[in-house]
Amino acid sequence: MDRRAAIRWLAATAGITCIEGLSPDEILALGRSVHERSTTDTTAARRSLGHHANRTIVELAECIIPRTDTPGATDARVGEFIDRMLSDWYTPAERDRVLEGLDEIDSRSRDQFGRDFADCTEADRVALATAFDDEVSRLRRLPVAERPAGAGKPDDHWFAMIKYLTVWGYCTSEVGMRETLGHDPLPGRYEACAPI
Repeated sequence: MDRRAAIRWLAATAGITCIEGLSPDEILALGRSVHERSTTDTTAARRSLGHHANRTIVELAECIIPRTDTPGATDARVGEFIDRMLSDWYTPAERDRVLEGLDEIDSRSRDQFGRDFADCTEADRVALATAFDDEVSRLRRLPVAERPAGAGKPDDHWFAMIKYLTVWGYCTSEVGMRETLGHDPLPGRYEACAPI
């Protein structure tokens, strides 16, 4: 998938209040600006995610986009991107849904493997992430009338939100654009009458 196709997919599958109505170019610009602020503003580190939640997000994002012969989500600093998005752009309800999901993955991990998600082996983390991804996929295939009560839209599932943020954060990072997608990051967008 090339960069433009990835950004078009992001725009088409958003389901996130903060980016409703944005064009693909605006989604790309927003993602790039979030990365830029994450690297320059060290005072705002982990504002929505505590230490444990941050470890969980980092390991989960790495399951979604692992390091192979190309950089993974950790190399692209996707965890910082997700924290910044949860802090600055998501509604409190969306942020709470993600945080509750992190508790859910830890709970399921403790039931199955006797430890929190971030402390599991890579194979166990991948198995759990795959199980949640399968749940979202099953919801997408079900007609609305047949979905479990309270299930909502598939894109509202906390795992779908994390997966979306991981792909968005990766595709708009310098590492993701250069190393994986083979593009040099575009220069910033034009802002008329912006202070210098």
